[in-house]
Amino acid sequence: MNVAVRPRVQALRQAGEVLNLTDVTTSFFPYSEAVIVSYAPGQEVVGEGDPTDNYFLVVRGVFRAVKVTRDGRRQIFAFYMPGDMCGLEPDDIHGLTIEAVNAGTVAALSRQVCRARMIRDPQFNNAVFDNVTRALARAVDHMTMVGRSSAEERLAWFLWMLSGRARGRRAASVELAMQRQDIADYLGLTIETVSRTFTHLKAQGLVALPTTRRVDILRPDLLERLASADRDAPIRAARVVC
Repeated sequence: MNVAVRPRVQALRQAGEVLNLTDVTTSFFPYSEAVIVSYAPGQEVVGEGDPTDNYFLVVRGVFRAVKVTRDGRRQIFAFYMPGDMCGLEPDDIHGLTIEAVNAGTVAALSRQVCRARMIRDPQFNNAVFDNVTRALARAVDHMTMVGRSSAEERLAWFLWMLSGRARGRRAASVELAMQRQDIADYLGLTIETVSRTFTHLKAQGLVALPTTRRVDILRPDLLERLASADRDAPIRAARVVC
């Protein structure tokens, strides 16, 4: 854990600014007050072993949950985007490190205060429950895909998942905040395999790669079928934002 490059959890109130979140992200969550903290790319929000004093709501940017094994291997368990809560761990210390992928902002909320409010505020309780269940569903999909799918199926699932997280209808283009190494560590692949698989998807006409960070989905029907890891699944037209 690199303490020097991030605000200490105990010093969040000094590092951040107390704002009414309705001024920042009304559509994300019915919070009334939180400490807003900004992070540079690669900066830690909390590290493995830190106390779980706060929950975090992503306001801007993308964050990742990371664990590094003793032999130096890194695994990414989740990417958090605006509206997602992170740091929702049951124990007194964090088992994962949460880092900013790009320049981002989180709202830090006292764990104790959140739990008290969940008891007295049904709307708040429902919002937390909905957020957690969505995260659990994504985690199950992630584990299933990594456990039994090919490299092409894993990358197709990743792109399909990202396109579905756009506001409104499914997006026709995906802007990748994360680097190829992040994608590799999330999908359980090598960076070389990720790069090669992007090339394969492009050669098959499923996607276009106008830049290293932008992916245009040309055949959403085929990408969805590949993402489902079900070769017998029927192909159906998918609505996308043009």
